Amino acid sequence: MRTYWIVPIAVLAAAAPPLAYAQTQQPTTPSERQGQGPAQQRTNADSAFIQQALKSGREEVEISRLAAEKSQSAEIKQFAQMLVSDHTAVNEQLVLLGQRNGAAPAPRDGTQRGDTDTTKSPPSASPGAAPSSSKAQQLSKLSAAEFDRQYMTMIVEGHEKSVALYTRESEGGADPAAKKLASETLPKIKAHLEQAKSLRQQVIDKKG
Repeated sequence: MRTYWIVPIAVLAAAAPPLAYAQTQQPTTPSERQGQGPAQQRTNADSAFIQQALKSGREEVEISRLAAEKSQSAEIKQFAQMLVSDHTAVNEQLVLLGQRNGAAPAPRDGTQRGDTDTTKSPPSASPGAAPSSSKAQQLSKLSAAEFDRQYMTMIVEGHEKSVALYTRESEGGADPAAKKLASETLPKIKAHLEQAKSLRQQVIDKKG
């Protein structure tokens, strides 16, 4: 006589893989499917944007501090102080973005977070410190009208490049935080550019 072993259905069910449960635990968002949060969505283009924008922003803070001290024009001095305040605020946000995955160094601007009073003179560099960027070194050798003309030319050219840089990131960035910062900052950069063009023309007209 053959002996038949009947395995209870309940036992088979318990031994089967929890397929339904596993299916309910599948990632449901793009960031989850890629495994991590927004920092892991960042592409090389996003990281390049952060680095380039931060380099440009720091450079403009440095030359604008010089302009706030050396310009012969009250309008240019006030404009330079505004740039120091605005760009320092953006630089701090860029640093925070970069630090999420070690892409950016700590800020070196010296302006305190939240200081948006453009009527105050911007903080200066350490006493006796030489200008660090090539543009600042060039400007430090000029004075009077020639200084103003060269400074405004640098600002116009720099902001034209920044408009292109921030536009690319705002339209095609993969990192949501970087894309958001670019989109929110772009209108202000465009406004800076228009004001800079107007001031540069005033300097050119004076010279003529």
